Amino acid sequence: MSKFHVLAAALLAASLAGSRAEAFCLFSCEPTAENARKVFENRVKQKFDPDAVVEKFEVSRFWRLDVEGAGHAGVEYYFDATVSFPKGAHLECRPDETGAVKPGCATSTFFSTTVSNQEVKDKQYIEPGAKIEFKDETRFDESSKGWKGQDGNFY
Repeated sequence: MSKFHVLAAALLAASLAGSRAEAFCLFSCEPTAENARKVFENRVKQKFDPDAVVEKFEVSRFWRLDVEGAGHAGVEYYFDATVSFPKGAHLECRPDETGAVKPGCATSTFFSTTVSNQEVKDKQYIEPGAKIEFKDETRFDESSKGWKGQDGNFY
């Protein structure tokens, strides 16, 4: 190998080492745990309150999917997260003295951001200052534009 090739290889290696890995992804690039956190954060802010703060986000499992029948790949991240709600969420849904809630408000205290047929569709009341523990999951589907998260964004 000539000195030129060695120099070129060294320069390429140095530039790759100093750059973000995902910027140089060429084949089968999958979303990262940080992408999963961003999807979760976006969904929390969309579904509950834009002022919510994700305090903890820890991935417990990563799962590659072959989305049968759809003809594309997918990945799922399972995670545990803690979110604080300084202002609360959906204060108009606070149960009355008898525990009854208004129409359009949920009585469920199961909190999830997963988009599926199991998701609580109605608004859920969260008391101001509350911290909610999430044991949740998020999925990415591969497309020609990249990996689409459950927040509707591509990663």
